[in-house]
Order: sequence, then C-alpha cells, then structure tokens
Amino acid sequence: MDVDDIDVALINQLQADGRVTFDALARGVGLSRTATRARVQRLVDAGALRFTGVVHPFVYGRRVQGLVGIEASRPAINIAEKIASLEEAPLVSLVSGRFSVIAELWSPTMDTFAASIESIRALEGARSLETAIYTTLVKDPYSPPGEPRLLELDDLDQQILVALQRDGRSSFADLAESLSLSPGAVRARVLRLTAHGVVHVRGLVNPTVLGLTQACSFALWVTQPVDSVSRMITALPQVLALATAMGRCDVIGTIVAATRTEILETLDRIRQLAGISRLESWTHLTVLKENYEPSPLANAASS
Repeated sequence: MDVDDIDVALINQLQADGRVTFDALARGVGLSRTATRARVQRLVDAGALRFTGVVHPFVYGRRVQGLVGIEASRPAINIAEKIASLEEAPLVSLVSGRFSVIAELWSPTMDTFAASIESIRALEGARSLETAIYTTLVKDPYSPPGEPRLLELDDLDQQILVALQRDGRSSFADLAESLSLSPGAVRARVLRLTAHGVVHVRGLVNPTVLGLTQACSFALWVTQPVDSVSRMITALPQVLALATAMGRCDVIGTIVAATRTEILETLDRIRQLAGISRLESWTHLTVLKENYEPSPLANAASS
C-alpha cells in the first residue's frame, strides 16, 4: 500500500490516541474533516490500521514479562510449536543467529514464570536457554505506559474493555446501546479506565501492509544509566518496542523497516550511541505466534 507524508502523520496521531476526533486530526494535517476521514477509512479498509483498546497486562494478572532465547539441537519448529501452545507465550518466533527460537512470556508471578521456563527447558531438542526479565516496558504498542492505578473492575468495566478491544473508536452512544447503559455512564467509565492506565485506545499498524516487511530484534549491554540509553533509542522511529531488562542483557528492542539496509542503518545508529558496550541482534524469519490481546473476561485479576 502506498502512503504519503499525510498518511504517516495521521498514523502517528492515531497511534498515540486512537480516539482522537477527526476534527483534531484534520487540523493536524491541514485537510478538511471529510478528506481526513476518507484517508483514515482507506487505511482501515486496506488492513493497514485498526483501532483497539490496549488493556494493561496487569489487568490480566500478568505482572512478570520477559524474553527467552532457545538454542535448538533439533528442528526449531517442533520446539516453537510447543511453546506457542502455552497461553502465557504471546510471541513465538523462529529467528536467525545464535538462538533458534525466541519467545516472550507474560506470567502472573515469578514462580509461574520460572515454571514456564522449566517446561521449555524440558522440551526435546532445547539445548540451552537464556532469559531476560523486563523491568520497564519503555515503548510497547501492546501495553499502556506505566502501571495501572485501578485493578478492581466490575462486570461492566470488563464488558467495556471487551467492546473497546473489538472497536476502539466505538462511540459512547454505540457502547451504551450494546451495554444497556446511558451514554453518560459509559463515558464516565471509559474516562475512568483510561485515566487510571487500565486501557489506552490506539491505532495499531500492520507493518507488512505498509511495506515494513523486515523485523529485527536486539539485546544491549550498557555502561550508562539504562533509562537514559533507552530514551535515546526510543527516539528512533524504526524502533517499534523497547524494554529495560535484568538477566542476560540490559535492554531489549525490536526494529521494523522496509528494507534490510534500513535495519542495518538503525542498528549502526544504536551501536554509536553513548553508553552501548555490546549489541546482539537476530532476524525474525517466521513469527509463529503473535497474540497480545487475550480476553480480560477470562484472565482478569480480581485485585
């Protein structure tokens, strides 16, 4: 799909706030409301953009998140398929480099995280594992920033979360009709949930539809405060996600780009940042599983 600078500007605004009004979008790009709405609809119809309420993983009781790299002594696909069957593994990818399989784990506690690691270690052909536990999700399209200040949710809150996950731009009137509430009551609840960091409506981009077909992740070891290093890296537009970590490395991130050359250039820019002592990268060859949107009704924490 061909996109121009105006499309990119609209996407950037909608990634930050998926419920921003068409009037505000139009002012931001200098078009009429009608033309702006048509451009956004074109992106949606092409599958390049969708709107969803991104619910904080803590709401699902998933407080421990991390990455595990597996070196395989047998066909990696066999190991990857077994890991993909784990509910707590939202991402499983076959990769190039020292590791054969990379998986993210989102678990309720450190004990359950450790149990998942042990179950992976016991898989036939899993020769060795290395693990990094995320300490801060600095940039993540699938998680609201910070820590939610509200986790005691009633059934109506949960139903609103489900509805926003299905369509993040649903009007308060439409939400009210589906939930048999008044628009004012729905509006108050949605604003409460967003203000407390429980949910954030975003425009999620399908990178491949936009021609961003190359994906590469990296691990960093740093010699300066990790927060200052991570801020410099998140400023790079090609960096899709970034987390600080403890364990095998200090920072973990993912780059998406249109070409391998752009991937290489971004890695080189990261290498040259102050405080980077070591960089290790791997290319995603086949993403076997990528699902960061489990049902809050099935997994919500009660407190």
